[in-house]
Amino acid sequence: MASRAAEKRWLRIAEGILSRPTATCLEQMPAAYVRSFVARRAGLRIEADRYGNLLVKWPGRGKPKAPPLVLMAHLDHPGFVVKEVANGIVQLEFRGGVRLKHAKRGTPLEFFRTGSAKPTGRGKLVSASSEGARRAGMLGSGTARVTSGRAVAGGFTMWAFPAWSVRGGKIVSRCLDDLLGAAAALATLDEVHRARPRGSHVWGFFTRAEEVGLLGAIGGIRAGTIPRNARVLSLETSRALPHAAQGDGVIVRVGDARSLFEPRLTGVLHDLAAELAAEDPSFRYQRRLMDGGYCEATPFCAAGYRSSGVALPLGNYHNMKGLDGGPVGIGPEHIRVSDYLSEVELLVRLAERSARLPELEKRTEAWMESLSRTAHEMLTANPLGAGGRRVRRGRSR
Repeated sequence: MASRAAEKRWLRIAEGILSRPTATCLEQMPAAYVRSFVARRAGLRIEADRYGNLLVKWPGRGKPKAPPLVLMAHLDHPGFVVKEVANGIVQLEFRGGVRLKHAKRGTPLEFFRTGSAKPTGRGKLVSASSEGARRAGMLGSGTARVTSGRAVAGGFTMWAFPAWSVRGGKIVSRCLDDLLGAAAALATLDEVHRARPRGSHVWGFFTRAEEVGLLGAIGGIRAGTIPRNARVLSLETSRALPHAAQGDGVIVRVGDARSLFEPRLTGVLHDLAAELAAEDPSFRYQRRLMDGGYCEATPFCAAGYRSSGVALPLGNYHNMKGLDGGPVGIGPEHIRVSDYLSEVELLVRLAERSARLPELEKRTEAWMESLSRTAHEMLTANPLGAGGRRVRRGRSR
């Protein structure tokens, strides 16, 4: 069980990165937090690929004997980009997946310019349209009215909710998807930096423009940012579903709406989660297919990587209230504190064992060995008798 001191560290990291505003292709502020995080920890290294994705490396003590474990999360969140401002009226382009019906007239907004955590002004949504959206029925553009301060062309907006609060056992924020996943990756790197386990080879991969088609992850694959032998783990916040409820713990994600993930890495995650639950009954986890959307593990699987994922059940997914009943509108996202802490605890256990990943992956297949012997002994001892030709080894008809 994680100490209270460790849990406080993990929550401080979450508060730190969630306090940075962001939007798709305008991820400068959370990226600056990642850079400052690395600068305060000797031994961590940071690189950027040609697309601006950030790669934070803990190279480990001694020569790594296993492929790197890559914890991947994206730094953007659905939001408006400010296109034009004239006479207090702001023309907006929306980037990300929000249903048009949720964007109600009068919804409060905050305006930001790149490179600053403080809003330049506030406003209200005047109108919303599907023009420019990738799919019918989705939010694509809008107009807003400035009510105080100012909006800056080239800047962006976020829904006007607090960046961080903890209420009723929940983390509540304007933007948990996916800055809380990034926080979990950083918290794990912080614990690895503190413990310095020999042979561990743990990286954080912080991507851009996920909300408009997983572009940062796909760019990273194109650029060869992640080596082919890496084990890549997508850390997501995923819409809470009836079979994946908030409060039931971190989700070992077997797949998403588009694909199933690599079974050996998924098996290691499940085994470690079960191990933690056996040690501490308060540790909770779930093993689920989260098919409410798709995540960055999918392109990595498609490109031939061993990739899987974990997720946290998210309320008000993409700030959309009323997805599962009740009034439709825009609201802050929320996640159970206990779910976030269980995620970090699982990732820390995985990072501690990362030097043994190939061995652990083989163990997930060990159940086949004893059953194979049993199959041979029982089935050959109880033949069905003659009938048909015997199939040659290695061939089928």
